[in-house]
Amino acid sequence: ITFSSSMGGAGGQTSFRSFGGGAGGVDPISMMFSGGGMPAGMSGMPPGMGGMPPGMGGGFGGNMGGMGFPTGSAKPPPPQQYDAIPSGTVVSLKGLVNAPERNGDRGIVRQYIPQSGRYVVVLEDSDETMSVKPQNLLQHVHVRIHDIVSQPELNGKTGTIITWNPSKERYSVYVMALKKVVSLKPGNVVLDKGTVAQLTGISSRPELNGKWGTIKEWIRESNKYEVQLSPQHVIRVKVESMKV
Repeated sequence: ITFSSSMGGAGGQTSFRSFGGGAGGVDPISMMFSGGGMPAGMSGMPPGMGGMPPGMGGGFGGNMGGMGFPTGSAKPPPPQQYDAIPSGTVVSLKGLVNAPERNGDRGIVRQYIPQSGRYVVVLEDSDETMSVKPQNLLQHVHVRIHDIVSQPELNGKTGTIITWNPSKERYSVYVMALKKVVSLKPGNVVLDKGTVAQLTGISSRPELNGKWGTIKEWIRESNKYEVQLSPQHVIRVKVESMKV
């Protein structure tokens, strides 16, 4: 784990117990950065601020004897990465061995560095960044509850993943409509379209385990995802085989 800057100190672990009473049903993760931290999309210079503002290249031609500035050709957008967690995703740190005091700290993904296979994460309430392996991140993404027999009233409800319990292999999900946290198996949690998750527990094609892909669609009838691994490679896997 590598650190840059040292303005942290406020990124300690925060309990979620107060969400039920004081949040009024508001998604705690969406409110997480309202008082501090770096909002998504603010990690870099705003568009057009990196050099000459849009429309200004050559704009002086009329006043400078036709001597304008060359505008240059626009760069094509980078190709979509189907195996990288998107910038702006809210995450928390987990499983850190060299810096265990950081486990539970929250932040926002700034970017993925393919060369190192790590993410640059901006920590909450500070300008401090960390370089983190994907297995040490938990994404606080939105989900829909599905196919619970013992508590059918939960089916169809939406919530946000708060924690992952590795010993029980269950997510703790904050259900906004009920203002409470429930413990759910991955097979009962449907991730939103566009979520980037890791393939795991696939016995028929073990070479896929550990890879990351983007969820294209949830197929209700089979309770499977269509997952895009690359521009040409789409597979179908069971819901429980994708974890964030």
